[in-house]
Parts: sequence; structure tokens; C-alpha cells
Amino acid sequence: MSYVTASRILFIDAHDSFTNNIISLLETRLAAVHVTVIKIDEQIPDLSAFLRDFDAVVAGPGPGHPGNPADVGLIAELWQLNAEDVIPVLGICLGFQSLVMAFGGTVVPLPEPRHGMVRKVTPSNTSILKGVTDISPVQYHSLYALADFASGSGHFDLEPLAWDFQAHNDLAGHVKEHRSNPKAILMAVKHRTKPFYGIQYHPESICSDEASQQIVDEWWAEARQWNRRHKRETRFIPFDKQYFEPTQFTDPLTHGGGPKTPSLRQIGHHLDSDNLVETPAMADQSSSPVISQALPLDGLSVPLIWDILQLGFGDVVVLDAESNQRAETGTHSIIGLLGPTTLKLEYSIGSDNIKVRQGPHSHCSDLAPYGNGVFGFLKAFMEDRRAVMGDPNVPFWGGLVGYISYEACLETIDIPISGQKDRPDISFAFIERSIVIDHQRQQVHVQSIKPEDAEWVAATSSSLTKKTVVMTRQHHIHFDPFVLDSIFSHPDRDSYTTKIRKCQDYIHSGESYELCLTDQAAVDSSHLRYPWILYLYLRSLNAAPFAAYIRLDGMTLLSSSPERFMRWTRPAASDTHSVEMKSTVQFRPIKGTVKRYPDGPDGPAITLEEATALLATPKERAENLMIVDLIRHDLHGVVGSGNVCVPKLMVVEEYATLFQLVTVVEGTLTVTDPNHPSPSNVPSLTTSSQNSPSTSPSRTPPSTSTKSSVTSHDQSHPHDPTTTTTTTTTTTTTTKQSKNNKTGIDVLAASLPPGSMTGAPKRRSCALLRQIEEEKPRGIYSGVVGYMDVGGGGDFSVVIRSAFRWDDETYYDDGWREKRDMWTVGAGGAVTALSTEEGEWEEMVAKLGSTLRMFG
Repeated sequence: MSYVTASRILFIDAHDSFTNNIISLLETRLAAVHVTVIKIDEQIPDLSAFLRDFDAVVAGPGPGHPGNPADVGLIAELWQLNAEDVIPVLGICLGFQSLVMAFGGTVVPLPEPRHGMVRKVTPSNTSILKGVTDISPVQYHSLYALADFASGSGHFDLEPLAWDFQAHNDLAGHVKEHRSNPKAILMAVKHRTKPFYGIQYHPESICSDEASQQIVDEWWAEARQWNRRHKRETRFIPFDKQYFEPTQFTDPLTHGGGPKTPSLRQIGHHLDSDNLVETPAMADQSSSPVISQALPLDGLSVPLIWDILQLGFGDVVVLDAESNQRAETGTHSIIGLLGPTTLKLEYSIGSDNIKVRQGPHSHCSDLAPYGNGVFGFLKAFMEDRRAVMGDPNVPFWGGLVGYISYEACLETIDIPISGQKDRPDISFAFIERSIVIDHQRQQVHVQSIKPEDAEWVAATSSSLTKKTVVMTRQHHIHFDPFVLDSIFSHPDRDSYTTKIRKCQDYIHSGESYELCLTDQAAVDSSHLRYPWILYLYLRSLNAAPFAAYIRLDGMTLLSSSPERFMRWTRPAASDTHSVEMKSTVQFRPIKGTVKRYPDGPDGPAITLEEATALLATPKERAENLMIVDLIRHDLHGVVGSGNVCVPKLMVVEEYATLFQLVTVVEGTLTVTDPNHPSPSNVPSLTTSSQNSPSTSPSRTPPSTSTKSSVTSHDQSHPHDPTTTTTTTTTTTTTTKQSKNNKTGIDVLAASLPPGSMTGAPKRRSCALLRQIEEEKPRGIYSGVVGYMDVGGGGDFSVVIRSAFRWDDETYYDDGWREKRDMWTVGAGGAVTALSTEEGEWEEMVAKLGSTLRMFG
């Protein structure tokens, strides 16, 4: 039996969205330290006894007020421990405020909150700030602590260690907006006799400087010295002992534990086996060939391929990067073709099963074997269809394509929500035939993962090469939106500005740092049997890197999204002898947008330099920073400490019609193949549970984890554009993976809903937004759309700048004497303490207008 010999720190999490960043800071800066996390509301009958297994405690940040027991929970009990049970504690933000209150201080609202602000802090050069002269950390707080250190009352037990002086910040050129705030704000304290320390600022933020983070080193040194001086020793804990019985540390894919996962190869046989046409998604076979034919682009385009294949009115999925202007945001367009036997998955929130459909046949599959989580099911589904050895230059060989609604995203963070009857909140189609356009290499790939489908690949390739007749037409958009006779229902200005004030009230009271408020417009328009033409018109108006046309089971989505939510690369080994494979996960949050033509398309364009200056305001940068720190937290929670980096921080990117403030956050997943099969002898998938996701709670002590540096693996290979038509058949073989391996689907489940559509802290902010938005469902808007590839990769965008409709809302109007469609268009913006009602209203209206204009 192995024993833990490293030091152990307990982190008490106040349901914050920066927790994992602090844990990473602790585990990467401090040698041989491992962190265990519990929530503030855990039920621990004997806290003193529980703490004997730890060397120190960090009381973390979070929303709310330190005087509210529900907001601080166990943190408040730390300060009341008996002398013989005292343990070194570092309080951060809320934890700091709780410490001050416990010893006689008060905590009151700041006249102007500071969220995502870099400020100069002047330390005392003593205790945990010894040797530090100036620091510039990030502050996230709506409240501040007051203590009369000169008096003899109870809070005299505390000693100030650092202050934020307005005069010093004026000299340093930091933010000067807070003129109504106190001239000096307490930033750090220590108890005079007990090992209690606290800091108001956030050393873990990506924008906090190195000097700000040194406080962790000094605090740990003092904590260890105090333990030695007081002969405080912790017990050795076996690896297999559960640290904390009451806590169920669950997999992000599930809402709890569950039995082992059966093979999803059996799904098809739960349907009507007498009538079911078996597909490779159901067949139990050791390998599935990817049959592909590469063609030169030679004038082909997404609309042209649509016309040649006569895709018409049926279900189809198109992820369209043809208008993309930047290689780093994607160079491939995907046309997924659905047929009568296409397997479809549908899930409604609150359900304990997922519907599996194929043609007229359907079956409801129980989610209990997957930890009662739909994402556990999706992970198992894709692992049973994992393939390797396809063309590495093509990001999509086949797989699930579809959407996840905003309400389904809320379910992942346990926000009480109810679905809409007869409308799936998650819908995916398993795509076996696809056309992928490589815009960078100027190639078209006709692909199929259906068995013995070479004839279709050859016939389709032939159709695409014989395009002369079609190309003789003027292939431009000739669409007059006014033929739709659209009637618009816009958001009410008074109602929206009232909601803005409610957001700011919550922010001022410490309940949130940022709230991404949204609203919706409804468009009643003439029925379009062919909504593809409307999508093409939107595409011509709003060139976007993540455009999409999704037609699935009565839902039509037209999207011109500029924002990637997340992408993960196919796992790849660094060499043929390695048992480890790496997958890079990337987020590209956008917060901050400036029109390139502020006076209209006929007016002068602003320059990149001018746009950079406009986006350098404290409000714009703070909005972006808060979401970046939130995403780092989500990503750290899956890939582990030290495996997240920010290669691009708040960079202004230039597009045809606008400039955007963009950050890139990346993490590295390490996937271990327990059998280390060689490429020529990969074992086949079986019906055993070895391919199932981890459905049991993650209760192994953090001390069993390992740290590794961030790496970035580029899977692309140089490949010259094809000049002649070639046909290749690449055999793809399935690989058995450890059930404990984390994949991009784990990160997806842990990161929803998109932080750019919620605010921070995420869970509290989403709950508040549900109230503020009067529980009106956002639907597909604010959710995500994208794919999970059989090769192990995936890519999802945020559903913004979009419109969607449901067929069941189409009706016949006697007055118009025609069928009418009901489209929904959503828009919003991030409300912060620095927001103005006028500014937020205008931002929302402008975003709405960019999409509504396609209706006339």
C-alpha cells in the first residue's frame, strides 16, 4: 500500500468560478503540495477532527456577503476553532472579508465595485508580504472591509499588511474611475497571535503580476513554520482512503455515480430489429473504413455543392467556414448528409433517458448506466465509434453533429429548469456521409464511414466534377427580404433598462461580478419552404468564421456566429513508442466589439490602431478578463493544475465589418492507452465496460494526481493541394481507452454554459439571470452547435448572431392567406458595474439588428 507523503491543503470553495485557478497556483508554486476541495455547505459533524488530516486551509472567494451564513458556511467556523485545533488559514476575497468580520471589522459595499481591475497595492513589507515593495494584482470585489486598527476593540487582534491607495494608483496610471471610493482600501491582514491571514485581491488571475503571486510562497512558509513550532502533525493517509466521506466528487459528465457502462454497439438492437437497417454505428466490427476521395476545389463552394447535390428541404447540417478570414479560427467547412437510416439522438432536460431514433423506429435509452448524465452517454457513444489513421488534415471524418440548448447547458450546473414539451434540448445526428471543404489547401473531401460505400463516394465525386452546367449560372444571392412581409416584435426599452438596473444592484451587493443579460425579438414572416436561401442572405450580410445551417427534426437554425466556444484536437502520440497521447483544448472568448464602419457602410472605416484604443477601456478589458479567468477555472477542473495557458490575451482582431477583443485559452489533455496497441494491431471494441466513461465519483485524493507542463500538439501535416482527382480508402481502427481517460467531451460538459453568455461566478450568475429574464427560455440561442468527430476531436461555436424556428410554430393566417413562420432572434451584452443603461441598450439593439436585417 502506498502512502501520501506530500503536504495537504484543504480548499473551502464558496461556489466560485475561479476556484480551480487558485488550486493550480497552489499546486504549481508549492513543492509537494496537493489540494483537496470541499464546498462551504458540506455537512461535517466534527470540523476539528476533519482538519487534522490537513496542514493548512485556504478559504476561497465567492459571491455574497460574509455576514450571510449561507454565503460563507464552513469558512466562518474556521475562526472559532479551539486553541488546540487552530490550523493555518489563508482567506482570499470572501474568505478575507469573513476573517475581518470575525474579529470585529465590518464589510460594506464599495460605492463603485471593482471587478477585473488591475490596481497597484502597497504592501507593508512584513509577514507574508515580506520583501515585496509593489504589486499589481487583479481585484474582484463589490464589498470592502473596514477595521479600526487604532482602537482596543476585538478587531485589534488583526494587523494590516497592505492597502490600495488611490493616490498611488493615480501616480501609477491605473484606473481612475473610482473617485467615489475610499482613498484607502484594506487589501491584506494577519491575526496577531493565530496563523490567520487574508488578502482581498486575486493572485490567481491571469493579469495579476508575479509579485502578487509570491504571497502564496510566503504564506506557506509561515504556515509550515507555525506547524513545526506548535508541533502540529498530520496523519499519513493511504492512497485508497477517501479523504472526506460526505463529499461525492462527481465526474463532470454526470450528476452522480452509476454502474459500469454497457457498450453502445447494442443500441441499434434495442430498436425494432426486424425492420432496422444496421449501420456501422451499430455493427460490432473491429474496424470501419473511411472511404474518401479528394478533389481540387476548382471553383466549388458551399452553396454550389448544395445545388449540385440538390439537398432540398430535408434535414442537413452545415458548419460553414467559407467566409472565414483568419486561418486560426478554422479552415474547413462541413456538409453533413442525412438519410432515412441516419441515427439521431434527442434529449430533453429533466429526463432520465435519451431517445435514439432511426427512421420510423425509436428507443429510449436509460441514462442510469452513464451516471444519470447525458454527456456520459455521449462520451460512451463516441468512444464506441472511436477511429484512428484517417487523413489528419481533415478535422471531421464523421460523427455527431448538432446543438445543445442554453437550458440544457444550465442543467450541467444544477440550475433548476424545465424543458419545452416535444422539443429536444440536445439534438445530434450521427453523420456517416459528408463533404468537407479544405479552404486553405483548396481541396474537397467526399467521405463515408458506411461499409461498402465506395460507389456513393465515386458517384458523388463525379457529380461535383461535372459541375459545368451549374456553374454557368450566376451563383449569387438574389433575395429580397421584403417578400417575407415580416412583422417584428422588439424588446421593450423600459423593461430592458429595468433589468440592467437589477443586474447592477446584484453586482453592487456582491452577488455577481458580471451578468450577461439577453433578450429576444420575434419575427412573424411568410413561410419559407426553402430557408437555405435566407441563410445564404444572412451569410452575405454577416461574414462569420463559425456560420451554420442546421435543419434537424423540425428545428431550423441560421447562424452567423463569430465566436468559437471550444475545440479539441484528436489525441495524438508524440512518437510511435509513446503510451500517452495529447489533445489540445482551445477556447476563444470574445468580449469587446467595435464596428469597422461606425457611420454605416458608406462611411469611413476606422483603423486597427483606433479600434485597439477604443477596446482598451477598463470596461471592455474587465469584461474579457472575467470570462478568461472563468474559462481557465473550467479547464483546470478537467486537465489539472499547470496544464492551462493563455497564448493570446486580449488581442484586437480585424474582420471585414468589425474589430473584436479576443483571448485564446488552451489546455492539454493526456490520454493513456492501457494496452498501448500498435497501429497495425489495435484491438476491436467489445461489449465490455472497458470503453465506458468514468461513472463513479472522483474521490481519489488530489495527492494522487501528477503535474505536467502545458504542451501544444499540432496535428496538421504539410500536404500539397491535389491537382488531380484521387481516390483513397483509409482504414480506421478503434482503440480501447482507459475508462478514466478524460476527453474533450469531459471539458465540454464541465464548461457549459459558455461563460461569455453567463457572467461570473457562473452558477450564481445563471440563477440570477433566470430571475431577471423572468425565466424566459433562451432556447438554441446562447447554447452551442458543433460536432464530435469519430477521430476523437470536436469543435463547437456559441449560438449568437442567429435566428431559429420550430416547424410546430408555423401557422396559417387567414388575413394573410398564407402560412407564416415564427423566428426567434436573441441578443444581449455583459452588464458590469461600469455599464450604462444607454450603452447596454444600444449594444443589444445593434446585435439584434445585425441579424434582423435579413428579414427586411
